[in-house]
Amino acid sequence: MTPPGPEGTFPGLNQFLSKVIRLILGSGLLAGAIYLGTDAFGKTWRDFVIRELAQRGLHLDFSRLRINPVGGIVAHDVRVFAGSDRKHVLADVDHLILDFNLGKLMEKQFVVEALELSHTRVSFPVDPESPNPTRIELDDLSARVYINDGRLDLQQVEGTLAGIVLSLTGELLLPQKTETDPPTPGVPAPTPMQRVQGLREHQQRVQRGLDWLSRFTFAKAPHLNLEVNGALDKLNELDVRLFFEVEGLEYGSYAADEVRAEAEYNAGFVDLTRFHLKDRLGEVNVSASWLMGAEDLRFQLTSSADLPGLAQAFLDNDNLREIVFYESPHLALEGVWHVDGPLSEHKRPVQVTGHLDCGRFGTRGEVFDGLKATIGVAPEGVYVRDFLLRHKTGTLSAQTLLHETQGTRYQLTVRMDPNAFLPFVEGKQGREIIQRFQFTPESSIDLEVVGVGTDPDPKTWVNKGHGDLRRMKYRGLYVDEFIADVEIQHPLMHFKNIKVRRPEGVAEATHVEVNDVEKWVKLDGIKSGIDPVGVVGVFGPKTAEIVAKYKLPNTTQASVQGTIWYRAPEKNDFVVKFHHPSGTGRYVLFNEDYLIQSPAGELTFKGMDLRFDVSGHVLGGPMNAKGRVDLRPESDDFTALVTAAKFPFEVFKKQMPFEKVRADVSGGRAGTKFDIQSSLLGGNFSLTGTTASERDPKAYTGELLLKNISLPLFASIYWKGNDSQGDATGFFKFTGRMNDWQALKGTGALTILNGDLYSIPIVGMLAPMLRTILPKQIAGYNIAKEADCTFSVGDGFLVTKDFTALTSAFKVLLDGSIDFLNDRLDMNAQVRVRGLPGIVFLPFSELLEYKGTGPLSDAKWEAKLLRGGERTVKAQPLDENNKPVDRPAAEGMKPLLPQLKKLFKNPDKPDKPSDGRLFRSPD
Repeated sequence: MTPPGPEGTFPGLNQFLSKVIRLILGSGLLAGAIYLGTDAFGKTWRDFVIRELAQRGLHLDFSRLRINPVGGIVAHDVRVFAGSDRKHVLADVDHLILDFNLGKLMEKQFVVEALELSHTRVSFPVDPESPNPTRIELDDLSARVYINDGRLDLQQVEGTLAGIVLSLTGELLLPQKTETDPPTPGVPAPTPMQRVQGLREHQQRVQRGLDWLSRFTFAKAPHLNLEVNGALDKLNELDVRLFFEVEGLEYGSYAADEVRAEAEYNAGFVDLTRFHLKDRLGEVNVSASWLMGAEDLRFQLTSSADLPGLAQAFLDNDNLREIVFYESPHLALEGVWHVDGPLSEHKRPVQVTGHLDCGRFGTRGEVFDGLKATIGVAPEGVYVRDFLLRHKTGTLSAQTLLHETQGTRYQLTVRMDPNAFLPFVEGKQGREIIQRFQFTPESSIDLEVVGVGTDPDPKTWVNKGHGDLRRMKYRGLYVDEFIADVEIQHPLMHFKNIKVRRPEGVAEATHVEVNDVEKWVKLDGIKSGIDPVGVVGVFGPKTAEIVAKYKLPNTTQASVQGTIWYRAPEKNDFVVKFHHPSGTGRYVLFNEDYLIQSPAGELTFKGMDLRFDVSGHVLGGPMNAKGRVDLRPESDDFTALVTAAKFPFEVFKKQMPFEKVRADVSGGRAGTKFDIQSSLLGGNFSLTGTTASERDPKAYTGELLLKNISLPLFASIYWKGNDSQGDATGFFKFTGRMNDWQALKGTGALTILNGDLYSIPIVGMLAPMLRTILPKQIAGYNIAKEADCTFSVGDGFLVTKDFTALTSAFKVLLDGSIDFLNDRLDMNAQVRVRGLPGIVFLPFSELLEYKGTGPLSDAKWEAKLLRGGERTVKAQPLDENNKPVDRPAAEGMKPLLPQLKKLFKNPDKPDKPSDGRLFRSPD
């Protein structure tokens, strides 16, 4: 037995009692732990904990409680309410650890000293009453919140909010019991519904902010630090400080290196003390202030960053996205943003003043050297002062005001190529107007315009100004100087007091009115000493093509009066007049181009009908052409009456001197009719017929009449050196093709009066031979009182079988052909002595038969007797195989010969040809 220890104790007994006590305590703790983990504990303590927390201003509900093995009580599926009525849920929490005072619990007092969240999720319903309510989600939230003396001390609150790393610190006062809150004198206490509504508005603003941030992508997660102080039951009076920062922000093609923001919220007053953004071009700094619920937000902004990218990223505005800045633009703005109230719904909910200054930039393929402007924007309007745009071709400066009540006013000075604005002009009409001008680096541009209007629509504005353009082109016409007063009011443009200078002269106009919608131009008082084709082409290109056919000198004096419809020529009504006292022009007749000296003319356009009256001098004599032309594309109709004092025309490779010509020509698809009258070689000439049929455009048919043509004058052209006498009269009916003499076919008759037999062409070549055979007294009677024949033409040959020349002593008979294309003849001649000498010479008749060959102008005649007794043979042309060619007979013309003699003899002077009027042969 072990002896007792000091003071009479037994060591073994003490050890035993210690073990018993530890067993009892352990059993008790184990039993307590088992009890706390059972549903019985949760049911017993749930209501108690909810009630105790409500006493401290925290209105919670949860599904169950359990003991946390490491300490505290865990509440699951927690809901936080806005008030004691538990009608409005503020937040849903997965689980919440309640850290209570164990000592107080032993005294039957449940005192929560702290709330702890560990990697939990918290959601805030933004609009629970909505059919599709949205929630603000806080993920992976960890926090330690201490409850001391009616306040919450927030420490170590961290989580993730929509991808943003959130840190929260601060101190919040818990609500006191409603019955103990003394009312503020003169201020009604907010109702629970008002508190909830205010909180909902905060939540909606937060959600809108999160939605806006969701458009961006970040290289690193943004960080948001909040310091919150205030009372939970007075959320509108909280004091909050916000710190936000992120690196590597992107939106579409826009990228920023960093974004930082600092803001304060105090009792509903928001103060953005700093917003800083940095991108590839520069920086943005913004400050702003706003009393929540107020209508206006005041701000200041300075920027040297990428303005198009900023507008697209932060304002969701693509209007500037096509601009590329090569240098940092500088923008400074200060003003008010109407975020609430009636002005917030306006299309311009701001009142801002500022200044923009940027260097070189490009847009839509055009590069500008810089831009400056002072701007102002308000709900009622916009103004721009001291606007200056620089371009390689010059500058554009402007002042403008667009006001809802005062209307629109602007002042514009353009000293640059307006073609630089083509990419920005949306309307086709505006582009067409600008494209009419072509400028070069040597051009000078000075256009000043002022405008006013009662409506923002530019089509309603009245615009007036003055333009002075140098060394440029307008619709392809180069001008050294263009000066005009301008007045524009859609759809009309008025140009007054116009002066155009070119190297060759000056053009002036009193008034030009243009309607670019209906596409017409009305001209008044246009007088020009410059290129008439260019002047007319400015207003009517198709009309200019007609004027161009006259090939007038560019110094021709021209005038234009009337209305030109350049898209609907069927409505045209204008007159073009031109004259040049010393220059030359051209006029086309029968496909020949004739030079006109001192041209003058008048072209009258009435719809698709052109009437012309052109005059001048052609080949040394006056000329005039009048007529009309149907300008419709499907029509070839025209008429022309041409008169000319002189009109040489090539006939058989010789120039025939036609004089006092009068040509009446008309045509269409069916062909061209012509009636030409003139004087020719001392007599008269007439040519009628048709040409240019639709079936064969080169074919023609006609009838030629000659009256009293002087044989001496005729011989001077075709048989120089032949002393011919007398006159010739005849007619010729023919067909042919233009510019193809071999295709000429026809028949005719010819009579010669008062001619010397020996001087008659072809026949006169027999004279030397006749003088050697006939007695002298017979040879002296050589005056041919008459000579006539019928003939046919075909394949380049003129054929006659009955040429007869009579004198008082003998008769000469000819037959054969003339190759007028190759200047050759093949003729037979027989001379018969008349009266008693004829009987004497009858035995010698073979001596008076001859054969003529060779060129027309130098034919060789030989007696047939000397050619081997050859008998008289009718000359007949041969084809390419040397076979006789049948020709159309001219025998039908023989009955007309007596009529020719009768019609062309003058009864008073039988030996002289009549001066009577030309006739047409019977059909």
